[in-house]
Amino acid sequence: MTFPHEKVQQLTNIDYTQDLAIVGVVPGVSGEDIVAIAQYYLDPKTQAAEVAFLVQDEWQQKGMGSFLLDYITQVAKQRSVQRFYAKVLPDNRPMLAIFQNSGYRVNIEFDGDLYNISYELTKAEA
Repeated sequence: MTFPHEKVQQLTNIDYTQDLAIVGVVPGVSGEDIVAIAQYYLDPKTQAAEVAFLVQDEWQQKGMGSFLLDYITQVAKQRSVQRFYAKVLPDNRPMLAIFQNSGYRVNIEFDGDLYNISYELTKAEA
């Protein structure tokens, strides 16, 4: 299974000066197949960005999500993004684990419906 073209277009047709999307690809029958997407949307007033990523089921538990988060974090830091935040569904344990193992001091709060994740990109754990 691959991501539908319309969904990929929606996720990747963005303004690359404030927002960023990257994809993870693997060799496929007719070229490369997109198996993961990571993106952030920056609020220029606060220099905080909402970050999200999606990894196809068959590519989960292989380090793809961690790799993409690390990569997009490095780009964000080069672009002076100060903070990442995300909203994660309670049953999405793999995504929670990726944030918790990111090497940053992650603040996690549950509001009854979603986990609200936030962390400063300048404050990695020692």
